[in-house]
Amino acid sequence: MVCIVHPQRGLVFIVRMSKIPVVFLVLWLLLPLGSVAEGADFIVKPRISTTMEYNDNVTETQNPEGDYVWIVKPGLSATYEHSRVLFDLSYDFENKKYLDQVKSDEQNNYLSARGEIEAIKDLFFIDTSDSYTKVYTNATRGEVEEGDTTTGTTDQNTFDFQPYFVIPLQERPSLRTGGGLRDIWYSSEGSIDKRIYNLFANVSHELTDRWVFSGEAGFQKQDPRWEEGGFERYNFKLESTYSYAEGSSIQVSFSPTYTDYKGENSSNKQYNPYSIKITHAFSPTIVGLISSAMNFTEDPQSSDTKNQYVHQVSLNGEYERGNISAIVAYYDYETDESVNRTTYWRPNI
Repeated sequence: MVCIVHPQRGLVFIVRMSKIPVVFLVLWLLLPLGSVAEGADFIVKPRISTTMEYNDNVTETQNPEGDYVWIVKPGLSATYEHSRVLFDLSYDFENKKYLDQVKSDEQNNYLSARGEIEAIKDLFFIDTSDSYTKVYTNATRGEVEEGDTTTGTTDQNTFDFQPYFVIPLQERPSLRTGGGLRDIWYSSEGSIDKRIYNLFANVSHELTDRWVFSGEAGFQKQDPRWEEGGFERYNFKLESTYSYAEGSSIQVSFSPTYTDYKGENSSNKQYNPYSIKITHAFSPTIVGLISSAMNFTEDPQSSDTKNQYVHQVSLNGEYERGNISAIVAYYDYETDESVNRTTYWRPNI
């Protein structure tokens, strides 16, 4: 752990040094917090928010206990863009105070950072990213919504490194090929850290100005840290996108996948992830979406992944100073044993 104090304002941030890259933290020390700093290539925007709410079940139990929660959340965003280099960072420190002390006070860190480097012009690229956030230990609960209680959660740090080549084949088709490393770490005992290695080759072809077709072959190896299990996964993906009007499109993908599980008494599996998405712009400001997909989702409590089926309908309206959206989604989760399923309806406005 490390405590960082800004020399001008005295603000204190406490973070886990071993899990958040040092460069992201050093950058913050160099930023003036007094106002937005903006140059030809560098933009910094500090922010702070505070909210007070009443939660009638902060313990998330069948015998609920309520409490008033005061949240103070300072943070900043920083962007550097010059020539063939892009760096983007967003960091927030969340201090939660439970006034009746039904739960202990909390201090949470949230980081989202990415870097993109065009190492060889129009040929070789390197993408990196790092994310530090809260996730549910039970993957079937979905994402942790902002302001929700942190009961049943753990800190997750995900670091990605992906070098790749982009090779034009003719006027319209292009080849994108490379590899990557993903490192996933969890703060809580019982959660399983992982390293994931992958290789891929993707060919994309613009059949017309409205219609794009692509094919991809990939390999993925997932190694749990300090645990047995994991898998090797081979896949071939076909995807097509057709834009039938401005802001409106149909996207379809199909990806036969073979998974070789490494755990004892585990049998190999054939899966068929897919995605169907229809986006329709009723007007320049109102957009509807209907989609259905099967994919693999990370499971903090397992050395494998869970199969996730998501069927969703949404409507989004953009206005001059805001937006409103309505979403209805049905989630269906299964493990490697198809008889073990968990389903949820999740409406959201």
